Amino acid sequence: MKLFIYERFWDAFLKLNKTTQIKVTDFMNKFRADSRSAAINLESISYFKDRSFRTARIDQKYRAIIKEVVPSGLYLLIWVDNHDEAMEWAKNKVIDWNEQTQAYQVFTIDEKVVAPAAEQATAPFATLFMGKYDYADMLAIGVPQALIPSVLNVNNLEALEQLMDYLPDDAFENLFYLLDGADIEMLKYDIKEGQKTDKEDVLSTKNNARSFIELTDDAMLNEALQGSLQKWKYYLHPSQSVIVNSDYNGAVKLSGGAGTGKTVAALHRLKYLSENKVDDRPVLFTTFTRELSRNLEELAAELKIERGNYRVENIDALAFEMAGKYRLITRDDRVMGLSVVKSPDDLWQEFVDEHLVSYDKEFLQGEYEEIILSQNIGDEQSYLRASRIGRGKAISRQQRIQLWNLFERFNAVKRQQNLCYKDEIYNLVSNYLQVNGETVFSHVIVDELQDFSNVELNFIRALVKEGKNDLFMVGDPLQNIYNKKIVFSRAGINIRGQRSKRLRINYRTTEEIKRLAVSVVQGVDFDDFDGGNEEIAGYLSLFHGESPEYHLFKDKKEELDFVYEKIKRLVNEGVHYNEIVISAHTRASVKDFVNTLHAENMPYVTRDLLNPNNEGVRLTTFHGIKGLEFKHVFLTGVNRRTMPMLPTDFQTLSEKGKQEIIKREKALFYVAATRAIHRLIISGIGEKSKLISNK
Repeated sequence: MKLFIYERFWDAFLKLNKTTQIKVTDFMNKFRADSRSAAINLESISYFKDRSFRTARIDQKYRAIIKEVVPSGLYLLIWVDNHDEAMEWAKNKVIDWNEQTQAYQVFTIDEKVVAPAAEQATAPFATLFMGKYDYADMLAIGVPQALIPSVLNVNNLEALEQLMDYLPDDAFENLFYLLDGADIEMLKYDIKEGQKTDKEDVLSTKNNARSFIELTDDAMLNEALQGSLQKWKYYLHPSQSVIVNSDYNGAVKLSGGAGTGKTVAALHRLKYLSENKVDDRPVLFTTFTRELSRNLEELAAELKIERGNYRVENIDALAFEMAGKYRLITRDDRVMGLSVVKSPDDLWQEFVDEHLVSYDKEFLQGEYEEIILSQNIGDEQSYLRASRIGRGKAISRQQRIQLWNLFERFNAVKRQQNLCYKDEIYNLVSNYLQVNGETVFSHVIVDELQDFSNVELNFIRALVKEGKNDLFMVGDPLQNIYNKKIVFSRAGINIRGQRSKRLRINYRTTEEIKRLAVSVVQGVDFDDFDGGNEEIAGYLSLFHGESPEYHLFKDKKEELDFVYEKIKRLVNEGVHYNEIVISAHTRASVKDFVNTLHAENMPYVTRDLLNPNNEGVRLTTFHGIKGLEFKHVFLTGVNRRTMPMLPTDFQTLSEKGKQEIIKREKALFYVAATRAIHRLIISGIGEKSKLISNK
C-alpha cells in the first residue's frame, strides 16, 4: 500500500496541539501497516463532491481526510482538523489525476461561483480565455475540465484572482503567465519537462512531487512532531526540481525575484552534485556574507548531505585563507578599508598630494579600481589593450602610458606601507591557480550572485575546471544594492541557451507585499549579469494576506511609541519576539529603537540574528536584513528625506550618477520589503517617500 501526503496537509497538522499531533502520527503508522484494519474506520460522506474522499477518526474530536484512489493500494492523506472544520474543508474539494500534467490536482467545485460543467459542451470557442486559446489549450496547461467554463471569460488578473481559491495551483500559475504575456508553447514545454522519464514511476513525476510525495519512512513524521518540519526539503516546484536534478555542459545561471526559492534550489543542487561529483574534490557552496554562510551550513546539514563531500564558505574568508596557504601575502599585509586600516580614499589623496600629477584623485582612483583591479591587469601592454567602456571620455595611447607609470608608483607606495586592496588578494590567488593549473573544487555553487564583483567571479572561475556542471550561480538582479556590475564573459564564464534559468513563484511574501515591493523598482532596468535586462514581469505569489501599512508621524517619539505598541499587541496575540524585526536605513535610527526596547524591558537582538536561541525582537539596518526573512517586518524612518537617501553632493553629480544612486536606493527598499512573510508595516516622520506611490 502506498500513502502520499499532500503538501498542505502539514500546514493543518502543525496547527494541532502536541497531543493530537502524536495521535495523528500514530494513526498514520497504523494506516501504513494495514489500511484495511477495522480500527482505521474509513467512512464515505454522501455530500462530498469527491466521492472517493474518506474520513478517518483520530479521536472523538479530530478527523483526517483521505482520498482512496485504489482500495488497499493507493491513498492520499490531504487534511486533518476538528470534525466540523474538516468536513467543511473537504465538502467541495475534488482531487483528480491530470494526465496532461501527470500530477494530482486539488481544486474546488462550488456552483455558486463556478459555472456548471454542462456548459462546457456548448461554450463557443470565440468566448474562450482572452479570445486567443481554445478548449484544448486550457486542458494542455492543466486547467481541470470541470473548471474550463469558469475560465472562459477571464480577461484580466482581477478576474483570475477571483478563481484563485478554486483552481489548482499549477493551473492558476499558467493562467497568470498567459495574462502576463507568456508564450503558451513555453508553458507546455515546462509541463512536459516535469513529466515522467523512462525510469520514473508516474506518481513520482516532478509535476506531482510539488504537492504529493510518498511517505516511505518516519523522517517527516519525526520532524513534524519535533516542530522542525521544513517542507522545502521534501516538496519542490517542478521548475526547481528540473533545474537542480539535471546535468549541464557548463555553467548555469538561475535568477528570480525575492522569495522564489533560489537558495532552496541551490541547496538541493548541492545535494545532487555531492552525490554525483565528477571527481574526489569537494563541492564549494559560497556566498557573500559570513552570517548567511553559517546559516547555509545548518541548512545543508538538514538535507543530510555527506559532510566530506562539500564545503560551505564565505567568499572573502576562502580567498584570504588561500592567499595565506600559497604564501601570496604576509602577516604584515593589511587590507585597506578593513578594521582600522587606512582607506583607499586616504591613500590616493596622500599620493596625489605628494606627487605632481596632472590627473585628479577621483579619475586616478576610478581608473585603477574599475580597470586595473577589475580586469586583473598586471602589465603595461595589457592596460594599453584594456576596454574602458563606461569610463567616460576616451584617452590616448600616450596618456595610458603616463597613467601606467603613475599606477606603478602608486603600487610601490602601497607595498612600502604593506597595504593592499581586497581585490588584489582575489587577483593574486586567481593568477596563482591559473599559472599552476590547480583545481580546488569539483563544482562551485554561488548564492546571492548579485553581491559579487567580476574580480570575485574571476576567482570563482579559477577554483573549478570548466566542464560538466562546473558552476551553478543563483541571484536576483533586483537586489543589487552594492552597485556591483557583472559581465560573465570578462570572468571567462559562458552561459549559453538553456543554461540561463529563472524562477517565478514567490514562496515567502504575500501577493500584496510583493506588489508593493515590485512597484518601487518598476520601470528600472536591472542588468541580468551578462549585458541584458532582467525581466520583472511574471513574478507571482500564490497566497494573499494583509495589505502593507504606511504610517507617518509628527516626531520620532510618536513613531517609537507606535512601533512598540504594535509589537506588544502582536506578542499578546501569540507572536514570538524572534518572528519580528525592526529595520531602518541607518544604524543611528536602529539605535533609537534599541534604546526604546531597552527602556521598556522588551527583549531584543542586534547580532547573530539567525540564532533561534537568542530570544528577542530583531533589530538591524536595511542592508543587514538582506538574505533574511521574518513573519512581521517594521521598516522605520521611511519618509521623503530618507528614502531615497541622497548624498550631500547629489546635485553636483552627473545624470548617470544620480540615476545609479536612485536605482540602488530602490533596490534597497525592495530587498527590505520582501523580507516580510505575513505583515509589512512602514513608518516615518513628516512627508511620505515618493518611491512608495501606492501607499
